[in-house]
Amino acid sequence: MKKTVLCMVLAVFLFISPLTVRADEEKLDINATSVNIYINQSYQLTVTGTSETVIFYSDDPDIAEVSGDGNITARSLGTTKINAETAKGLSVQCVVNVLNGVSPKDIDISAQDVTLKVGESYTIRAKVKPEEADGTLTFTTSDSSIARVDQNGYIKALKAGVAVITVTSKSDAVSKKCIVKVNAATDQYGANISVKGSVFTISGEKKTNLTVELRNSNGFKRTKTDENGVFTIKDVKQGDYALLFYKSDKDTTPYAKTQISAGAYNLNISCIINGSDIVVLYQNNVAVASDIKELMLSADEVTLKSGETYDMKFHARPSKAVLPAVMGESDDEEIATVDADGRITGISEGTAVITFSTVDGRLSKSCTVTVSDSQGNKYSWLIITVETSAAFILLIAFMIRYIRFRKQKDKEEFLFNEEDQL
Repeated sequence: MKKTVLCMVLAVFLFISPLTVRADEEKLDINATSVNIYINQSYQLTVTGTSETVIFYSDDPDIAEVSGDGNITARSLGTTKINAETAKGLSVQCVVNVLNGVSPKDIDISAQDVTLKVGESYTIRAKVKPEEADGTLTFTTSDSSIARVDQNGYIKALKAGVAVITVTSKSDAVSKKCIVKVNAATDQYGANISVKGSVFTISGEKKTNLTVELRNSNGFKRTKTDENGVFTIKDVKQGDYALLFYKSDKDTTPYAKTQISAGAYNLNISCIINGSDIVVLYQNNVAVASDIKELMLSADEVTLKSGETYDMKFHARPSKAVLPAVMGESDDEEIATVDADGRITGISEGTAVITFSTVDGRLSKSCTVTVSDSQGNKYSWLIITVETSAAFILLIAFMIRYIRFRKQKDKEEFLFNEEDQL
């Protein structure tokens, strides 16, 4: 009897424990934990990480209300919290700051699709509309290892791939995207890939978590789109392929499809869904960079004054090898800094070591930067001059007082001697 009860308990435990583990493993993810929007503007929240129904509600609907599908609408000035919860108690929040004033309506940008080679750069020109709205803009990249961007819109191509630059206004509800395709440093390693037609039936700027399949008579490869709608398929051989998209791994009917032709062997292809089209980046496997034996710098030691700059140049050994993008890092940015182009700037007196490395992490080389604080030296000489002048003036004043004192003393002694003679 005891053995029967024990077996039943174990059976129940084994039956429910997988369910418990799966529930514990679920975690809600939200596309924004903080949002700035203006009165009457809207922002769409998206929650992933669960198959359950998600319930949205606002702590203060008078400031910002939210619909059943997570669409926030700002109603009045202030700050509130939007909550997303499931029946199992999973929850995630987004803080909403409702701003007052003229709200941005649109952003004009100089390009929405840019193609660069490794090492090249491009600056996005952007402007908020209408002109009366706050013109503050922020620039972010989906992959800083492929393309970096600063807060002036300056893009630096670092390695082959696809990155999405997002330009956002003071309101998170108003933004624009620029797709940056980075090709290999030389055309020597270019591949011939073409898309035949658009990606049929897909709409919207990006599609996340789609199953992507590249198929021909020799077999197929599968992958997933990431949060930016980007996917990569490796080791693509020469030939024609059908590119199929499915909403999940279990679906057998494609959600969308197109065709791709590859004219070179052993490719890695990176693609992004943009509206109803697909943008394809192509490149060879990174084994191309294996020919590089050494990273060479134009200078191993640099001496600068505060505020001066030096543009470091890079070379590969042997000279015919393809050099990936090189990034620099200073061990003391209070003394010297380095930007994405290799420009070193002296900041203050001292010595710093700047290490330059290829983006694949294979090669690196260091440069010692010595900075002399010319401004500080100028001030030091000024202080010395002022102190010397002050001392000289005090000495003159002392001499004048001493001479007057001696004259007065001599006069008193002369009068005293005359009185004695009388």
